[in-house]
Amino acid sequence: MAVLTYGVYMSKEIAKQNESEYKEILRQAVALISQARAKVARQLNVGENAAYWEIGKMLQERKLESKHGNSVVRRLSIDLKEKFPDMGVSPRQLWNMKKYYNRYCESDSKLLRSVALLTWGQNLILLNQNFDDEHTLFYASECVSKGWTRNLLLNAIKM
Repeated sequence: MAVLTYGVYMSKEIAKQNESEYKEILRQAVALISQARAKVARQLNVGENAAYWEIGKMLQERKLESKHGNSVVRRLSIDLKEKFPDMGVSPRQLWNMKKYYNRYCESDSKLLRSVALLTWGQNLILLNQNFDDEHTLFYASECVSKGWTRNLLLNAIKM
């Protein structure tokens, strides 16, 4: 009987060790997947922001202003929506792209790298705050380093 009790006890100990080891494996796997997803998201943001930058630059170089360029921007919006139905390319967003380019076209590279990593929504929040470069860099860096969402950024600005 003592042998049986010892064997059951050992089985429970092994099960506890295996469960503990499994939980560590799971934790590491979740961390790796989370890191990979964050990296992919940053790359998507960089690519999307680069495209928005170039569109904004093109609108600026064509000297389109809201008074005279509205019809061009509206038509561009319609045609882009037809080609990219899942993308937000309203006339307002196209003007925001121009604003994005104008805001950062003369900024230093550190600020450009920081805002390039943000989501478009985070960039729009910062653009609408009319912060100077120092404040913009602070909030952009916080978003990147702390993983702030759009809502966390808004709350931080309100404080």
